[in-house]
Amino acid sequence: MKAVPSVLVYGFGNPGREDDGAGVALAERIRAAALPGVSTDSNYQLNVEDALLLTEYDIIIFADATRNPVDRFSFYRLQPDTSVSFTTHAMSPGSVLALCSQLYGKTPPVYMLEIAGVSFELREGMTAEGKKNTLAAGHFLKGLLERADMAGFEAMAGLPLE
Repeated sequence: MKAVPSVLVYGFGNPGREDDGAGVALAERIRAAALPGVSTDSNYQLNVEDALLLTEYDIIIFADATRNPVDRFSFYRLQPDTSVSFTTHAMSPGSVLALCSQLYGKTPPVYMLEIAGVSFELREGMTAEGKKNTLAAGHFLKGLLERADMAGFEAMAGLPLE
């Protein structure tokens, strides 16, 4: 029997800016599902310290709201962003992965789950459409995590299986 990989679902965004809180809401939904081998974390933004956190898991999934035109949500594998640039305010997921590789010599598989947002105004609570998109992304991710194998992650991220 194959061991279940350790998975981190890391939601980030600002719940005080309407749909920008979609990643955090998704992480909370996954936490409530209490899936074996799955841990969750969330924050307003990614930080330098998160590079060390990545070394503790077999698979990492970042979840965030997006203004990009996607149909409810998109899921894809990230590559390290070698043009690592960061401030004390935020880092991109690719930059965190690059830093993990540079500092710790580890490049775990990292995926991005972008959830389509509609409004990002300074207001508590998500829009109805943002909630629907987060719910759809949550169903997708929960199903993927219940299978918990690399082939499933790669196939859903549109990558060829090796």
